[in-house]
Amino acid sequence: MKIWCFDDSHRWGEELHAVATRRGHDARLFDSLATPTDGHVFMHMHHHPNVRAAHKRMMQHFATNPDLTVVPDYRSAMLYDDKIEQLRQFSRWMPRTRLFKSPGAARRYLDEGPVFPFISKTSEGASSNNVRLIKDIDEAKTEIKRAFSDLGIKCHYGQFQHGYLYWQDFIPDNDHDIRIIAIGDHRLLLRRGNREKLPFASGSGILEPIIKLDRECEEALAFADRFFKDEHQMWCGIDVVKNKSTGKWYLLETTVGWKMSGYFDCRFFPDGRLGKEIWDVFIDQLEQGKFDHH
Repeated sequence: MKIWCFDDSHRWGEELHAVATRRGHDARLFDSLATPTDGHVFMHMHHHPNVRAAHKRMMQHFATNPDLTVVPDYRSAMLYDDKIEQLRQFSRWMPRTRLFKSPGAARRYLDEGPVFPFISKTSEGASSNNVRLIKDIDEAKTEIKRAFSDLGIKCHYGQFQHGYLYWQDFIPDNDHDIRIIAIGDHRLLLRRGNREKLPFASGSGILEPIIKLDRECEEALAFADRFFKDEHQMWCGIDVVKNKSTGKWYLLETTVGWKMSGYFDCRFFPDGRLGKEIWDVFIDQLEQGKFDHH
């Protein structure tokens, strides 16, 4: 099997290349100047806006070649760190979320008497960057004023949110979320604690590797399995939380990139291997055709 491994700054491609070579595959490292021709292409995408844009352009190019199978697939790559497009495609899985493209629409929503607090997000931003908790109507009005001003809301990496608001219902009574990663039909789970003063788990560094499924993890995994199956997500991470009063689970967002070392001590379900064996698991799935074109 020919496997093209993108030589990324986080060394995912280098690690995959080493394991694939050890297992006897025709593995090749490539950079942005090389063009894979046929076989499987694996590409780790970076969240920095400029780098991410360049990586998406590369994935768009690869997707035009019928002799290439890209991982993550084209759809997942285009959805990466694009919360607005994720909302358009995955809204039925998510907490109630509103996208406002004018100050008047946002003000009319405030006139309806929304439940506070709620979450305000910028379309892009990893590790809970550009995510804000709006606690009252004064903070909401300030968001409207800033988002639709000439300058906009200053964000991570010197970006600005301008011309829209993304407001999402806050799911209360959770001191953590659960990150579930799909590698073909295998799963890794990680319980992630919230930050000290904000109800956001992403980027907190408070991590509990899951090695045995308790009831909460069983429920989260069942929800994730439905999502991955229905949405045809084979290389994907999702963040999920539960509404304790209704028992319903919700998707917060999806990703195709994560800090790999954080999952080394997790167990893969169903086969029990450790997360540090991810590249062997991935190649197993490649060999079984799990990532081939649907």
